[in-house]
Amino acid sequence: MIGKYLTLIISQIVFSFSRTLNVRYTAKERITQTIISGVVIKLSWLVSSAIGINALINQDYLTATIYVVSGVLGDYLSFKIKVK
Repeated sequence: MIGKYLTLIISQIVFSFSRTLNVRYTAKERITQTIISGVVIKLSWLVSSAIGINALINQDYLTATIYVVSGVLGDYLSFKIKVK
């Protein structure tokens, strides 16, 4: 059970973090960083969404809440990174 939560937290933070950075890189036309962050987005989305959707289907609201909170934390952390 703890492993599922840790996997969800890490994958969702990575997903939200890289998604927000991807938008920032795209706006600055940084192609290499955009592509790399895009790959990270796809991989982390697959893992976190599988866990999050399964939680909703099974009415596991604690896991669903962790999914949302971890995503918001990832968005917040991505703005702490300076993009030049």
